[in-house]
Amino acid sequence: MAVFSKGSINTNAQTTIISVGASVKGEFNLTSMLYVEGSLEGNIASNNAVVVGRGGFIKGNVSAVKVVINGEFTGKISANEIEVLDGGILTGDIAAVTLSIEGGAKFNGKSTTIQSAEEIGDKLEKNGVELISENASKDL
Repeated sequence: MAVFSKGSINTNAQTTIISVGASVKGEFNLTSMLYVEGSLEGNIASNNAVVVGRGGFIKGNVSAVKVVINGEFTGKISANEIEVLDGGILTGDIAAVTLSIEGGAKFNGKSTTIQSAEEIGDKLEKNGVELISENASKDL
């Protein structure tokens, strides 16, 4: 999993991949990890990790357990943990329990430290974004 992050990510779930050359727009509600090497525009709600690969680009709002940026992200993020890796570019406002920015990474925006995952949910509701429940896949 070192390709996706320097820390640990739940690897028990499947991974949704937006590969190089792909460009997608829309609303995404996921229980799987999302790995973006292409271009994605829209809102993402995930009970897992969202990873922007070195060649990837995301524009929109993201709520997730963990967000790792090695490519480029523009928008708002609410997460337990946000990592901006060397070479990553983050433009926008973020709210996180834990924030890590490596040397060589770029961050332009505002950051808010939150104390718990419950605060993430509260912030999302104020922005009109609802996290999917862990049992959402069972409801389908």
